[in-house]
Amino acid sequence: MPKVSVYNLLLEMIKHEENFGAYWIYLALKKGYLQKEDDPKRIYDVPFTEEEIAEIKAMNERDVLGINRIKLYATSISDAKYALYFARTPYDAQMLHSNIYGSKPTKWHSIYNQHKYTSILHNETNEEIYLFMLKERIKEFPYYIGEVVVENSASGVTV
Repeated sequence: MPKVSVYNLLLEMIKHEENFGAYWIYLALKKGYLQKEDDPKRIYDVPFTEEEIAEIKAMNERDVLGINRIKLYATSISDAKYALYFARTPYDAQMLHSNIYGSKPTKWHSIYNQHKYTSILHNETNEEIYLFMLKERIKEFPYYIGEVVVENSASGVTV
């Protein structure tokens, strides 16, 4: 079993799209506050300033590590039904949608941050899987996930 290190933790955070933690470790390594081989518990001892915290947030916004290149997009195909796609851009999703449905909707919703921990029943494998895990398995993008029905309820919208 490999020794757990700050670097291993960084790779796991990138894999599981834990952006703030990944950028925290990345900047701490870059500034020399941590070394790759350090025990992960040392991340709590990093003396970041307010300016460095702002730098972490800015790196996250710019997606410096390329953590969020593939997004989850949805477009309406009827009153309560949406088609879901993994794609780099809304345009990529639109072109795939056009091939599947024969139309090019112009209204797209980026919903990955709200639904990466949502589980779906995947038709191809007949398994319940979280969207972030499904994204990890896909080799080629854009990718058509399928259709979902959105129901209005007293507690809000459910998928």
